[in-house]
Amino acid sequence: GRKPTRADMSLASASAPGASLVPSGRCAPRGGRAPSRVVPSAFGFGRSNRAQFTLEQIEAEIRSAPPSTSPASTSRLSLADAVWKVSLDNPLSLRDRAACAIAAEAVQALCETGLDGASLAVTLGIREAMIANGFGDSVRAVAGYVSVGGHARAHAWLEIDGRVLDVAGEGLALCEAARRLGVDYSDAIAMAEAFGPDALRFGGHEPNARRPLLVLNMSVPTGGTSTALARPGLTMREPPANVPGCEDAAETNARFAAVLSEPRTRLSDRVREMPEEVADVFHRVASTRLDLVGDERQRAARLAAGAQ
Repeated sequence: GRKPTRADMSLASASAPGASLVPSGRCAPRGGRAPSRVVPSAFGFGRSNRAQFTLEQIEAEIRSAPPSTSPASTSRLSLADAVWKVSLDNPLSLRDRAACAIAAEAVQALCETGLDGASLAVTLGIREAMIANGFGDSVRAVAGYVSVGGHARAHAWLEIDGRVLDVAGEGLALCEAARRLGVDYSDAIAMAEAFGPDALRFGGHEPNARRPLLVLNMSVPTGGTSTALARPGLTMREPPANVPGCEDAAETNARFAAVLSEPRTRLSDRVREMPEEVADVFHRVASTRLDLVGDERQRAARLAAGAQ
């Protein structure tokens, strides 16, 4: 199958309670078959797959997978589908399901590009997509800190009615590449054989414990079947002076806070300041649009036609 373009990224949902948001550009999840989309990164390319699957089949497979908050899902779901599955596993409002779908697109973009340290651009992109789709109420962008490998870093995330939406994790490309190749991320020997030591070092391999992605306060594991969930580590407090990286983190956090406090009319100027690859991810996420359908029958027809 061809790689979907930004114009393909429409999302269908029904207005009935319990209905879901389905990205028409999403690849089929891995589970006995390889996805048709590949991960172009330093970690190689996933296996190709010429078979075509309808969105209805894709959704059925995702629904049948273990909960996305369980490590068991790591062998069945891509990271993007795991984020999206939060909206299937929980009774969420339409606004919250929209947030899950847009966050899933952000994760897909980060996995494909291998981009790290882009929390501000991702946060701005998701916020803009939520506003453009009519779900901007109660969505707040936050600048704070996160601990990564014992080092303090400035970090940005979203809060929706006080619940955290933070999907800008580090090293997601390697996590996704392992899932697509069917390699257990927590198996250090298997990972070294599949990717080599340089790729593991470059990709930030953390087989023992990793920060989860936070989707409306629900933790989505990013590692392997035996990778422990590290604490999210998000805080608004400035790190103590004895924490490595504290000075740089404080300076960067001040810049994050300044950008987030600016009127949205200044956003285009800020986007022009972004490196090209960062701006590309921002635009991809911010341009996500939700296509709302009126009833379950119309939704089923849209799903069946989505892969044609």
